[in-house]
Amino acid sequence: MRFSALLFILSQILKWASRFKPAYRSYIGSIHQIKIMIKTADGKWGRIFIFDQGTVSSKGGAHHPYDVAIVWSDASTGFKVMASQSDAEQFKAAAEGKMKLDGMAFFAQWFNEGVKLVM
Repeated sequence: MRFSALLFILSQILKWASRFKPAYRSYIGSIHQIKIMIKTADGKWGRIFIFDQGTVSSKGGAHHPYDVAIVWSDASTGFKVMASQSDAEQFKAAAEGKMKLDGMAFFAQWFNEGVKLVM
């Protein structure tokens, strides 16, 4: 539940930033429809973030088509690492096999860099 709430809050923050933060709006402005999924490995929890020429939209659920997915081993790990906002924690989770990428890794990196602009 906390993981799902975190993803929802992140979606609201990104939508807000796309309207009111010029640096973020510029960062996402040239992207033509990229779909980034954040979900758990069991598919129980997830949210897709859709970026399209400066706009951000989002839908709950882990079963939408995507360009890249950040897949957490479980909701607890996803919440802990994402809430920490630590690159070191992300690398540690990946090294331990608790976080995997499915799809184009470049888009996941682009997404993470965009989140850093907002936070």
